Amino acid sequence: MALYDKRVMVKWNETAYANANLLIEWITNSLAPVLPAGPRLLALDIAKFHCTESVLQALRENDIIPSIIPPGCTGLIQPLDVAINKPFKDLLRDYIDEALESYEKAHAIDL
Repeated sequence: MALYDKRVMVKWNETAYANANLLIEWITNSLAPVLPAGPRLLALDIAKFHCTESVLQALRENDIIPSIIPPGCTGLIQPLDVAINKPFKDLLRDYIDEALESYEKAHAIDL
């Protein structure tokens, strides 16, 4: 973590999966402090921990209204995720793979 910019917050847990505690910490320490005053809407997918009482309480305490997106509806409710973000992530993944391959070749790394 010492190599990360001080403005970058890195959190993880033993399972490497997001969970209610990490989400609550993000809501409380990263999201809520930068939002304007008044009620705000946050779209969340159907991950079980998004709907736990502790997460919902953290949202209520910060005047954030959750909107849970039903399974299979991302393309209807979040078209940018399908039309722009996914192709962008695919291109980014390809560029990263190419850069890693070039680095491995240049430095004689055999994985």
